Amino acid sequence: MAEREVKKIRKGPWTLEEDRRLSSYVALYGKGRWDFVANATGLNRSGRSCRLRWVNYLSPELKSTDFTEEEERLIIELHASLGNR
Repeated sequence: MAEREVKKIRKGPWTLEEDRRLSSYVALYGKGRWDFVANATGLNRSGRSCRLRWVNYLSPELKSTDFTEEEERLIIELHASLGNR
């Protein structure tokens, strides 16, 4: 029986180089197929880790500004009527 090469999955903080490689790949080919992205970019990360990094930190769709007064009012109003669920 032939031995399969086991690829060590990297865990822990992402480096700037890893962020750059992931961002470049998504810019060229789009998001999705995260397991393939991890292999194609040479990142020793799981597909799930790549997806979470993109969605939570790197995506240009992220809103990183404070809530508007209207948004804050809506949050308070909904919390008052729905509570903590």
